[in-house]
Amino acid sequence: MSKMSDVTSNDTELLFWENQNLEEFEASIIEIQDNGIILDKTAFYPESGGQHSDFGHIFLKTDKKSKLDVKYVEKLNGKVLHHISEKIPMNFSIGQKIIGKINWSRRQNLMRAHTSQHVLSAVLEDQFNIKTTKAVIDEKEVAIHLERKITETELKKALIISNSILLKGRNVESRIFEKNKIPEKIKSKLRGEPDKVEQDKIRVMIIEELDYSLCGGTHCQNIQEIGVLFLEDVKGDVITYTFGETALEHIAAMSFGVIDISKSLASKPNEVVSRIPKVINELNDLKETNNQLNKVLLKQLMKTVKENPVKLGTIEVLKENFHFAEKKFVLQELGKLAENQVAIFIMNGPIIVILSSLITLPANAVAKGFCEKTKNKGGGSPAVAQVSTSNPEKDLEIILDIIRKMTNK
Repeated sequence: MSKMSDVTSNDTELLFWENQNLEEFEASIIEIQDNGIILDKTAFYPESGGQHSDFGHIFLKTDKKSKLDVKYVEKLNGKVLHHISEKIPMNFSIGQKIIGKINWSRRQNLMRAHTSQHVLSAVLEDQFNIKTTKAVIDEKEVAIHLERKITETELKKALIISNSILLKGRNVESRIFEKNKIPEKIKSKLRGEPDKVEQDKIRVMIIEELDYSLCGGTHCQNIQEIGVLFLEDVKGDVITYTFGETALEHIAAMSFGVIDISKSLASKPNEVVSRIPKVINELNDLKETNNQLNKVLLKQLMKTVKENPVKLGTIEVLKENFHFAEKKFVLQELGKLAENQVAIFIMNGPIIVILSSLITLPANAVAKGFCEKTKNKGGGSPAVAQVSTSNPEKDLEIILDIIRKMTNK
């Protein structure tokens, strides 16, 4: 889905239009900027139409030890800027001949990724009249944005058809036409709008008996090079998938995962998907039952705590481990403290919450003393504070000891 580019006498000639398999090329420097070099021609693909740019190196033809790392390539008003990862040395100057070398492993993956997008997009349009509006194409993953949300049934069928076509293989070729001289056989099937292209010449990518697409990107020579597609995610109108070796790795990992789950569910691997909703419902029922039991336990424990406070003179300290309960539920059950009460509770997290009704014994002062002693984190207000804990029961006793010292009891 790469966008076509304007071509003028001052533009950088795009060598990959004619030869996508050009790994090394010769060119001349026509401009040097602070952040990169512009050449009269290049085989480096500049980021466009969702396809990420090539990486690689530029060498001086007369001194191959003088090497620059190309970290990103972009197109600016018809010229291609090769971003360099370091300061450009003085021995690189306008007019010099260079040798450009593409990171071929990355290029091959990007070609396979881009071609895979053409295949899936063509199948989606042919089978369900769903057009692709945008694609994000990286080395190992492709995200296709569609004009509408796709159903599970549609996507399942599209993936089966696409993978079947990929396994059989079909040739891929690029052809360049005068914009007003596109053969009717191609024009009638063409994905893309030639009238919106500003230059006179256009480039059409053709996948044998499958796709005719207006595109300036790089592609593999046969779709069999892509391997299979593996669905990673679907979010409304966006499909994300991997391909090739990465897809096979994910399929293998998924297969073992499904087998392990099937053993836990005492079912066959092909029954896992249908069993999971039932298991989730059972789990939700258990969670609800557990929540109800926790509320009963919380109520009973809080009643016992209130009836049996730790007494430090006239001060009462309410102390308990409520690790199973959320803070808001514990505070609801506690209610308002009496004028002479302090509470220190372990709660779900785990955290320890300190509450105080005494002006002379503020909760945040107790928390500060605990943090200074244990190097834990915490804080709050005079009425309510909380601290982190790695050893709840032990830390609860440390806080109680701090309160004793602060009250001289």
